Amino acid sequence: MSIEPNFKFQWAAPDDEPDIRSLVGSVPMPGTVAIRFSREPDYFLGTTIMGDTCDVLTVRHRQDGQLAGIACRAESRAYLNGQESPLGYIGQIRVALPFRGHWLVNLGAEYFRKASPRGLLYFGVIASENPGVRQLLVGPRSPGNLHTRHICGITTCSILLRPFRAHRTPDIEVVPGTVKTLPEIVAFLRRQGPRRQFFPAYKLEDFTGGSRLRGLRPQDILVAHRGNEVVGVIAVWDQAAYKQDIVDAYGTALRRLRPAYNLAARFLGARPLTPPGQAIPLAFASCICIAGDDPIIMQALLSACKINAYQRGKAFLMLGLSDNDPLLAVAQRSLHIKYHSDLFAVSWSDEAVNQLDGRIPYIEIATL
Repeated sequence: MSIEPNFKFQWAAPDDEPDIRSLVGSVPMPGTVAIRFSREPDYFLGTTIMGDTCDVLTVRHRQDGQLAGIACRAESRAYLNGQESPLGYIGQIRVALPFRGHWLVNLGAEYFRKASPRGLLYFGVIASENPGVRQLLVGPRSPGNLHTRHICGITTCSILLRPFRAHRTPDIEVVPGTVKTLPEIVAFLRRQGPRRQFFPAYKLEDFTGGSRLRGLRPQDILVAHRGNEVVGVIAVWDQAAYKQDIVDAYGTALRRLRPAYNLAARFLGARPLTPPGQAIPLAFASCICIAGDDPIIMQALLSACKINAYQRGKAFLMLGLSDNDPLLAVAQRSLHIKYHSDLFAVSWSDEAVNQLDGRIPYIEIATL
């Protein structure tokens, strides 16, 4: 396209980090709560959690060198149709306001295509409240001849945290993980994970290496036992040391309700809504894996997770599941704010996007 000579595309280098961090932190994502995704103190600390490898494509305006946009592609191991396989991720697409409408995403897609192994399947998640990106990526003229397939909706529950009593289940014991029990936890995730499409194929090194699950401590992995058997796992992942969600603005409804919400929160022992310009104190429910999708196990673990997050000063526990996941109904029993998005399979191969069977998908929303 004739626009390309005006812009320079290249893979990010360490010197690009300050500009990338500034761009990401300045572009609010629309929604009921408009959020700016701050990445202090170093943007690249957060890219390690996206996959085993992650490349950041930058585009600069040749005339003044200004960073016009970025996009990420990552590769990791996950379960596809029950088999451990490579899986890609495309996301964190940000275009600075002055440069929108310049076909930069279309041009960048060609760089991603050249960098992709032949036939690699990617996934992408698009918020329902971001129709512009949806139309651009999965509309009738998708960029770079991409093949796309809508997989399902994803519901993220921002669960309100307040003082809880542990949910007691007679035959279920929930205990924190330890360094010693990590092999048992990983073995359970690898045994049960293949039941879900896209579930990460975790290895012990992911939990001990310090980068793939950066900031996740063994004691924040809650493990449910029935007798001597592990029957469920949910981790409470605090990423505040390198990822911050800043409130840019509240939508009309929440802005009007905020005083009443804050008053009610005080009586409930919950924390008030975060003022604009400040980071939301939150943690993510991750590694969600329940034997047999048993709602009783899920409820016991979720109760323990809410207590864990509240005691660490968090106001919300973010939990995201596919709309057709039976475990979602358990999460929705808690008082929460709901967000909707859609999961897409994406590839430069038509065969890749159509190979998936009917397993319920699972996406680790903390890594997006």
